[in-house]
Parts: sequence; structure tokens; C-alpha cells
Amino acid sequence: NVCHCVLGIDDLNAVFRICKDFSEDWKFIGLELGIKKTTLDCIKKDCDNVKEMMLEMLASWLKRSEKQPVPSWNILLTTLSEYDRIKTTQIAGEIVCKCNIVN
Repeated sequence: NVCHCVLGIDDLNAVFRICKDFSEDWKFIGLELGIKKTTLDCIKKDCDNVKEMMLEMLASWLKRSEKQPVPSWNILLTTLSEYDRIKTTQIAGEIVCKCNIVN
């Protein structure tokens, strides 16, 4: 069971630490999280490297600046699992610990 607690912009650092290894796929992850392509294109234009792009994309998601579902660890983990199931399984343990869930 992964945490369904709502995430906000104050969680950006924790979310980025979990996601930084997925930075190469930042744009696809952003689309999966419900961020518009035009927003992602602006992020790409304004940033110098993929980690910075990932950070800005996550900030946009956490601010809910677009009409996407409420950000949660569960949504994030489900999205990341599309890109690397093994790595996602490892991070799931970290997320469970962050949310103080006992299995």
C-alpha cells in the first residue's frame, strides 16, 4: 500500500529526490501526470539540463497549475512504474516509510 496523501509545492524537494533518476524521461512523465505539452515545451526552453527540467515539471505538477488529478505519492509511483518497474519497486519502500504506513 502506497500513500495517497496529497502532495503540494512544499514537497518538491522530497519528490525531486525520488524522481531525479528518471530525469531523461521528464517530458513523458509530465504528460502522464497531466501537464500540457505547451507547458512542457516552455520548461524545456527555459532550462539548461534534464534535471532542471524535471524539477520545474514537478513544481508545475505540485502547484496544480493545470487541471490534473490531485498530486499524491500513489499517482507518482504509478506513473514512474511505466518507465522502470525495478527502480519503482525500490522507491515504493522509501515512499511507504515517508508516509509512515505499516504493511
